Amino acid sequence: MVDDSTQKLKKALNVGNIINQNINKVEFQGDFYQAYGQPQDRGVWFIWGGSGSGKSSHAMQVAKEISIQTGFKIIHNLCEEETDDQEYIDRVKNLNMSEIDGKYLANSYTYNQFVKYLEKPTSPRVVIIDSATYFFKDKAQYMDFAKKFKSKKIIIITGHAEGSKPRSELEKDIMYNAKQKIFASGYLASCKGRSIGPNGGTFEIWTEGRQKLIGQQQKQES
Repeated sequence: MVDDSTQKLKKALNVGNIINQNINKVEFQGDFYQAYGQPQDRGVWFIWGGSGSGKSSHAMQVAKEISIQTGFKIIHNLCEEETDDQEYIDRVKNLNMSEIDGKYLANSYTYNQFVKYLEKPTSPRVVIIDSATYFFKDKAQYMDFAKKFKSKKIIIITGHAEGSKPRSELEKDIMYNAKQKIFASGYLASCKGRSIGPNGGTFEIWTEGRQKLIGQQQKQES
């Protein structure tokens, strides 16, 4: 445990100090604004869902839109996939990530490698970790990572689901700690976080795929 008894005590803020702080936000437009409003340009986003729910695609969609609105660079840490996997390449193409060419970077890093990468002064401001249980070994490691970077960066982490809840205890802990909590199911994202837009926090991840699923469900019910 760090002994902080010799460190200078921070000044407590009064009401004027608190409300007059400069807060920078991501000025989302269109569907992103309708779902997520204008969230602060830092902190943890947690997106969880079942296999084929669209969670990985939505993590990239959100990161791309943040980059468009802010100019921030993105680093995508692929923990479940490799950069030469066909599914990942198709996702990059389908989401038109070339629109932010030069601002989107991707590779596969271990925890220690990625911490070292992000500690560089010029490292990207937007971070995608796909996914939580493939990257963090436990809650303590996640909390160390978040404490180190969440005040400086937007960290988007994906997780798996069991029903509508995060699957593991680690993923539940990350959800509770995150600013933005987004559940993906059937290519529809539902926000349960601190910044929710006018439409109540829903975002259609993939219109064609969602319509196909709805059609299949209707056939099964008829």
